Amino acid sequence: MGEGERNYKTEKEKLANELKEMKRSIEQVKEEKENLTSELQITKNTMDERERNYQTEKEKLANELKEINRCMQQLQAEKENLTKTLKMKSDHCAQGWKFFSGKCYYFSTDEETWNASRNACVDKGGDLVIVTSPMEQDFLKRSKPGSRSEFYWIGLTDAVVEGEWHWLDGTKLSQTPRYWTGNEPDDWKGDQNAHPEGEDCAVMELSSDSYLLLDAFCNEESKKLKHVCEAKAGM
Repeated sequence: MGEGERNYKTEKEKLANELKEMKRSIEQVKEEKENLTSELQITKNTMDERERNYQTEKEKLANELKEINRCMQQLQAEKENLTKTLKMKSDHCAQGWKFFSGKCYYFSTDEETWNASRNACVDKGGDLVIVTSPMEQDFLKRSKPGSRSEFYWIGLTDAVVEGEWHWLDGTKLSQTPRYWTGNEPDDWKGDQNAHPEGEDCAVMELSSDSYLLLDAFCNEESKKLKHVCEAKAGM
């Protein structure tokens, strides 16, 4: 074999190897292209899904905001109606009386016996107050004139049967929770049994943060206290 033929054969093999390498590179590029295309499609699908979720969440939030605005408008309307109703009912209480839960309340400034205090309330169209709930207690504590603790006659007595305390409407006093202060009611009969009938009328000790009960003489001139009257609104 001559020199020229050997060179030709060597060059041919070299070109064949280069062609083979080029084919391998082309296949590698194709594979990378397919991988990139697949990744691009996955990314596109992910972005599309996120866009759909975003639109769904956006619509959901828009609906929730719309509902919140509707509720706020409804609450505002209810507030205005309640304010009007409260003002209307408050206007149904006589001057000097305070409105709460369909009733009017009057805190006296003068001091009388229990019997005289009840007569004064009846003359005003009501009666001594009957306290039926913790909410009413809170109202009385908030509404009491002045900041110091004071004593008021209320519509509670055991004059009919000793030891059986009833409100003026005939309702029996609940002992749970117990509001009697200390060892009250003790039905004290005075020094040397000066008051054999004992203490048959209830007094409310009232301050801004307390509501307590004690018994006292109903008609003792030396035991005069303020009182709280209660009447239906619109009296």
